[in-house]
Amino acid sequence: MKTTCAMLGALTAAFAAHATVTVSDVTFTQDAATHDVKVTYDLATSDNEPAFVSLDVLTNGVSVGATRVKTLSGDVSTTPADIASLVAPGTGRKSIVWKARADLPGVGIDNATFRVTAIATNHFEGLYMVVDLSRGRTSSYYPVQYTACKPDTNSPAFYTTELWLRRVPAGTFTMGYSGGKSDAKPEHSVTLTKDFYCGVVPVTRGQHALIQGSPNGADPDGTYARYPVSNISYNALRGSGWPEDTDVEESNSAPTIGRLRYRTGLMFDLPTEAQWEYACRAGHSGSELNDGTAYESTDKNIRPGVGYYDLGWGQANSGYSSASPDNHQHPVALKKPSDWDFYDFYGNVLEWCRDWYGPYSSNNQTNPSGAGSESGTLRVSRGGNYRLNASALNSFYRRHEDNNNNGGNQPETAYVATGYRLVVETEEGDAAATAHGAKRGSHDSTVGRLETRPAATLAGRRFGSEALADSYIDTAAPLSFVLVVR
Repeated sequence: MKTTCAMLGALTAAFAAHATVTVSDVTFTQDAATHDVKVTYDLATSDNEPAFVSLDVLTNGVSVGATRVKTLSGDVSTTPADIASLVAPGTGRKSIVWKARADLPGVGIDNATFRVTAIATNHFEGLYMVVDLSRGRTSSYYPVQYTACKPDTNSPAFYTTELWLRRVPAGTFTMGYSGGKSDAKPEHSVTLTKDFYCGVVPVTRGQHALIQGSPNGADPDGTYARYPVSNISYNALRGSGWPEDTDVEESNSAPTIGRLRYRTGLMFDLPTEAQWEYACRAGHSGSELNDGTAYESTDKNIRPGVGYYDLGWGQANSGYSSASPDNHQHPVALKKPSDWDFYDFYGNVLEWCRDWYGPYSSNNQTNPSGAGSESGTLRVSRGGNYRLNASALNSFYRRHEDNNNNGGNQPETAYVATGYRLVVETEEGDAAATAHGAKRGSHDSTVGRLETRPAATLAGRRFGSEALADSYIDTAAPLSFVLVVR
């Protein structure tokens, strides 16, 4: 059974002209004694290059979570940088062994599906990084996994214990907007030479609480876990020393970014303005929103199907009014994703960027660190918030005003409607290779739906470790479910 794996929507047509990766004939067995699961599959690539291969386990159509399926061996990949873990194609059967009992002790998985996904290795389009935050803010270590499978954005793990980032290809784009506010001019060419991972959503209250506690106050029953975190200053996130990084200690007592670096070993950061705008645009121009619809500059026309209405939360749809100005944030990932599968770039909360505010230059730039400013008094935030109208809910709006309302950008001050999104830079990527990095497609394959029968129906049966028609996907002892491949 073969299905097409999700990929960047705006680039789908471009993939067709390039090499493909195919996974087929996926089967599995489970050892009744050890509960280890062995998944076998065939892998083919049209140019015979190795592939990045990941395994996902779903129950009732929902992933059990990338961070919960981690004790893997065999023909499965670890990180994009680990060349040794890439899987070579060929006619021979490939196999992955998952120690289910080690990862999910005592858990029975009902109506399970295994998905094997492969992506060509000369560009990791559609690859996700997932940070396991479940150990909480007192931990000194957060495990990191990589998967080619999309997140389930409605799963509580997605907005609490798992921090999902999507890989963005290096490339060149036109930054700014000639028809926008004066500080978004002039338009100029920007080249980003490295791929980077960018948060699928702004960091939520549930996630931030597991990293460093909640600046939005106590939330004992998790009512607001899915809401974007806000009321947090730039300096609380990153310290005051960028670009020198002198205040980003890699210790457990560091600001939020330092804590993440210390606990993962990865160079987490706030995005530069250029990274934020590039990821937000998803390959579109300033006159378009990131799903390809036309940008509307005022709220008078904003409605379902027009302007930011279907993509974010601003004055037109957040419930904001001058009589009721506060507390109109909304849970993340309820609106449409962009063409690059990001959510909530428009409105809800403004998002801090690394940069000091400064005017744009008309010169072409490569990996700019702001508008050429290495010092200043104000940082930049992007994307608008629930209080603002269409003039701020776009890819180019730059918030930096020095005032006492929710749009001020003094780095030492926390604002009720300003939060943040994270990035991690990589060492890979060549912007000159191809526009937006699009090179090839990816495919995945599942073993098919599995049905569950009560164990009592198999009373008196003896199980060995050989491959049987009945395969057991259960980590409890004794086995409580028997899963049958249709």
